[in-house]
Amino acid sequence: MDNLNQRIISIFLYTFPLKASIPFGYMLFYKFSFLKVFLFLTLPIAILEKSLPFGNLLLFLIIFFGIVRNLKAPYFIRFNACQALLINIAIIIFSYFIQIFPLIGLNYLLFIVSTTLTLFSIFQCINGIEPEIPLISRSVRMQI
Repeated sequence: MDNLNQRIISIFLYTFPLKASIPFGYMLFYKFSFLKVFLFLTLPIAILEKSLPFGNLLLFLIIFFGIVRNLKAPYFIRFNACQALLINIAIIIFSYFIQIFPLIGLNYLLFIVSTTLTLFSIFQCINGIEPEIPLISRSVRMQI
């Protein structure tokens, strides 16, 4: 698989955590209309999740067992798939924390941080560089 295809697939994988962060910034979409671009970027993931029963879980398992655990897949794709899944897991954990302790503005903070991490990872993938996120990248290297 050539380098360009690996970059495109890796960028597509990072739309999974981007889609998970969208519900936390829904009020920001009304204030800043340029953020609606994220809705269009995550549309394929949203269609897949809504068309399949247990779509989010099924998509997670497909990415994990089909890409991360597949030794025939290129390392760059496996690394980015695992990192996208770990970002998604972190979003899920923090969303439960927000439901338990509903502090004002904490959901916006989660949206901004997760979107920033995802966009940083996407731009690094465009350049062909493995995104280096301090705690998550170390965990990814242990998994792969």
